[in-house]
Amino acid sequence: MNKLNNIKKACLINDIIFKDVIRNFNFKTEKDIDKYIRKRFKDFKVKQAFPPIVANNNSKIHPKPRNKKLQRGFLILDFGCKYKGYCSDMTRTIFLGNPNKHDKMLYNLILNCQKKCIKKLKINYPYCDLDIYARILLKQYKPFFMHSLGHGVGKKVHDQPKINSISTDKVKRNNIITIEPGIYFKNIGIRIEDIIYIGNKVEILTKSPKNLISIKI
Repeated sequence: MNKLNNIKKACLINDIIFKDVIRNFNFKTEKDIDKYIRKRFKDFKVKQAFPPIVANNNSKIHPKPRNKKLQRGFLILDFGCKYKGYCSDMTRTIFLGNPNKHDKMLYNLILNCQKKCIKKLKINYPYCDLDIYARILLKQYKPFFMHSLGHGVGKKVHDQPKINSISTDKVKRNNIITIEPGIYFKNIGIRIEDIIYIGNKVEILTKSPKNLISIKI
């Protein structure tokens, strides 16, 4: 249970930092947010599990934070820490400015895809089928989902089991995984990612809100 408890603690740190980012949002650039997240990791005396991803109007999956002025549009925040050697990994996408109907439609497409995939997590369900199911849910946006649906998490941020369309792994008790659908096109990037524990029930360990948060800039 040490693995689970340590990952839960790492996820709690993520949730606190995300809340702080939203509450203290007076950042001017992606790099400003990156520096703040790294500073908060130091405050908690934890190391980063991977370099934070801060991406405003960026269709790359894993871009480096830029020293570019934040502008109206989607902002991906993907970060994780290591607590006693075990990783967290969470992504939230917020909106800078006022989202229009199309923006909200795209965001809810990803959110509903993630929710439905989490509901499918039953013991012995093939992870390859789950990945394919996510792509079916994205309909005409399927070509813009350019990475696997998720991955295992442990001492490495990308661990077993594999969650992609060619995986031979199945849902097993005590799996700790991510589910993270996303779409990326025309300077738009949206991804929502949670860490999930498969126990007697399916438990989402990252608790940060997933309703579309909009922030005035």
